[in-house]
Amino acid sequence: MAGQEHGRTIRAGGLGRAATSGVLWLMIQSLAARGIGFVSQLALAWLLTPADFGVIGLAYTVFGIANALVSFGVDDVLLQRQKAMTLWSAPAFWICLSLGTLGMAGMLVAAPFAAAWYHSPELVGLISALAIATPIKTLATVPSVRIRADMNFRFLAAYNTFEIFALQLGTIFLAWLGCGAYSFAIPIPVLAVIKAGLFWWKAPPRIARTFRKVQVRYILGSSTTVFATRTIIEIVNQGDYIVLGLIASHSVVGLYFFAFRFSAQPVRMLAGNFINVLLPAFAQLRGDPARQTEAALKACRLLAYIVVPFCFLQAALAGPGLHFLFGTRWSAAVPYIQILSMGLPFDAVSWITGSLLSARREFRLGLMFAAISLPLFFGMAIVGGLADSAFGVAIAVGLYYFTYPPLCSLLILRRCGVAVPRVLELYIMPFVLSAVAIGGGYLASFLPVIRAYDLSRIIVIGGVGCCLYPVLLFLLCRDVFDQLAQRFGGMLGKFPRLRVAAASNG
Repeated sequence: MAGQEHGRTIRAGGLGRAATSGVLWLMIQSLAARGIGFVSQLALAWLLTPADFGVIGLAYTVFGIANALVSFGVDDVLLQRQKAMTLWSAPAFWICLSLGTLGMAGMLVAAPFAAAWYHSPELVGLISALAIATPIKTLATVPSVRIRADMNFRFLAAYNTFEIFALQLGTIFLAWLGCGAYSFAIPIPVLAVIKAGLFWWKAPPRIARTFRKVQVRYILGSSTTVFATRTIIEIVNQGDYIVLGLIASHSVVGLYFFAFRFSAQPVRMLAGNFINVLLPAFAQLRGDPARQTEAALKACRLLAYIVVPFCFLQAALAGPGLHFLFGTRWSAAVPYIQILSMGLPFDAVSWITGSLLSARREFRLGLMFAAISLPLFFGMAIVGGLADSAFGVAIAVGLYYFTYPPLCSLLILRRCGVAVPRVLELYIMPFVLSAVAIGGGYLASFLPVIRAYDLSRIIVIGGVGCCLYPVLLFLLCRDVFDQLAQRFGGMLGKFPRLRVAAASNG
């Protein structure tokens, strides 16, 4: 089987090389996805109104929470038992499918209540369209875990790039046809079918095997804490939309939804892809806690020094960029993009430290952090929303991500024996270097000859920031510069060597 051959390649080549290769492939996928997403966002901004963005944002509050309930953490539990995965595939599959079916039924029941809650009758149809995808998506859960356990990230990167491209292209096409908010909903179940088919072809699960009730009880029992944690995290992720949906118009919610999608994309994409690589790698290092912790810390540094400048650049370009492309149509979203882009990158490191907890099976500690986040986030969002509608919510969300996730990461890494200065460096140095580099470009864009034209401001901000940041990194953080250069500087040249290595090991 393809998975067994890939597994032999990993054992021959070493876990470190497999993880590095995985980061490389998924980094390329992230860059491609960012480019596709950026173009798609611009096209949709031309074709749709802020109200369309607002309605789908409200529909996602139900869809996102329902999908968190459906996932139940079965994939994390199955990944922990990757050496005996064949014996556990059948119960895991049927549990996922059953939960997906229940999730669809729950969404259909919840749709009219959500429509009444948000005073939006159109939500009934939107939520129903999204609900169809819920059980279909669960069909790919077990094959996806198998592919991740085999560390076949080349396939994952290729599929993820295809899915993002197809999703964005389908959404744009439907928006062009005049489908409005349904442009976001209709492609999701279609792509869920395609994903299930491709993943079953790549890693077919053995669902016909007999299994014991004790296995079902074990999976459900072990998944309960992960399930509760994921549910709370997803409620927090949708909390700002829930608050705004109750106090603001669809157009205001749409402006915020547009800004959040634009701001969060690089963080969620890069951090999510890192987790896809690192969680199975961390699980295999469970018997060596010191090496596991050091690997997590190196990954945190790598991610922080990539994400923070990217988000700062995004914040600096938001004003002239949107004005250059759309005039004043989306100008009201610029402050939200700037605030969120400054706060969200500080959440990135917590994705890795959270996966470290999962690899160590410290699920209860993760649940405790999530439980604290729920009242904290909603309290801040409600206060911000009542004070200044969407602008107040954006400030509250930015402050939350600037403070609470870094605190959780600090506590987790200290628990693993990492000194406080090493943890603080993950946040302070990327912030300072990014502020100086991107801030220098932003200030230079206000020079008399430049500030009159949006395009000239964009060129100066991007040119100065992108040139100054690596210079500062080389002068002040040479080890990080060398690590980034080693991992990604010779990216194009590494592909032939990766193929030669894979052929020789095969």
